[in-house]
Parts: sequence; C-alpha cells; structure tokens
Amino acid sequence: ILVCILAGMILTSCLDRPTFPDVPSISVNEFYFKEIPTDDGSVSIQDSLVIKLQFEDGNGDLGLASNETSPPYHLYDIVLVGNDPLKYGDNDTLPAYNCFDYEIIRRTVSIDGSLQVTSDTIFVIRNPNHFNFFLTFLVEQNGDFVEYNFWENQCAPPFNGRFFNLNTQGDIRPLTGELRYGVLSSFRLLFRNYPSIKMQLQIQDKALNKSNILVTEAFRIDEIIRR
Repeated sequence: ILVCILAGMILTSCLDRPTFPDVPSISVNEFYFKEIPTDDGSVSIQDSLVIKLQFEDGNGDLGLASNETSPPYHLYDIVLVGNDPLKYGDNDTLPAYNCFDYEIIRRTVSIDGSLQVTSDTIFVIRNPNHFNFFLTFLVEQNGDFVEYNFWENQCAPPFNGRFFNLNTQGDIRPLTGELRYGVLSSFRLLFRNYPSIKMQLQIQDKALNKSNILVTEAFRIDEIIRR
C-alpha cells in the first residue's frame, strides 16, 4: 500500500481572516480513480484513488510531522508483564490470533556465536490517533452498506494515513484549502464482486478533534476511472 498526501491551502492574512470553529470541517471537491499504465503500454492491475477535500479549521492545528510518534500519536500500546511484552498464548484471556490484536516482532540475535532471526507474536492495543486522515470503504451487501474490514479480509491495515503539518509557521491562524489524498492499490480487483461501494471520510487535528464525517454517493469504480 502506498499512501501519499498533498495539500494546497490558503493562509489568510491578518486583515481579512475569517472565523472558523477550532474543530475542522471538510467537504468533498471530487474523487476519481486513475489507471496506471505499465511499461509496455498496457493497463496495470493497480489503480490510484485520488480524493480532494475542501477543509476549514479555526486555529490551524492540522497535520502531523513524521517524527510525531510519541503519545498521543503513537502507533500502538504494548502490554507488559513485568519487563516483557504480553505474547500470544501467554494466558487464556487473550483473543484468538488475528491480525488486528497482534503484531509479529522480528529481531536479530546472537545464538552460540551466530546471528539468527527470532520472532515474537505480541498483543497490542492499536491507537487510532496515530492517524489524522480516516478512509473507510462501505460495500453493498443485500441492499445495505457495511464497512469492509481490511484486517479480517486482507490481514492488512485500512487506508488511514497522515498528512503533514499545514500550518508551517506554527501560530494560531485559520486555515482553508484543498487536501489531496492519493492511494495506490488494486481496487478494481478488491471490490469487483460488490454491486457498488461508498467511501466514508474524516480528518482530525492535533488536539484530537475529529471533523464531520462525509459519506459519498454509491458508485462503481469503472464509473469514475480517468484514463
């Protein structure tokens, strides 16, 4: 999964600054899928989803730097038993193995003078606040739309991500502009058996204030492909 985020914005001047709530708000400008050609000119099985959101925020605390991984922006918590992490099978209260509750940690150690790779399956508590852009796919099943669970179906994380700090000066100021979010994957193969899908979108600021939730109209990927 490759996620890249671009942002274009307007930092308003002192003379004509608008007043926005400190909780961010978003609306959809447009979204589409872009086919990716291969070197021989054919179409790759991969495609690129591009989402363009209009955003507003009253105090400008939008975005996370790549090195902002300390609490509350860490990826997950590890449960310790003494000084050791709690591992799969350590006790009967732990859930059965699944990709969401466990991480496989590999490390290289010296055993009898030779380097060997060992692995531990540790229990983790994932932290949603590691991300500030939340993308959920809803798939149509029997006339209803339900969340597609990437952890269960693909043993992979969903397409949440991070966008960088939009207020580079770091002062308190209103921000408005367009946030462009790009995801590279094989969506046509992934969702080909569903009549239609929707996307649910939300962003979050540094103070952990979540924006309004947007849900797109139902669509099929072939309907919004740009070649």
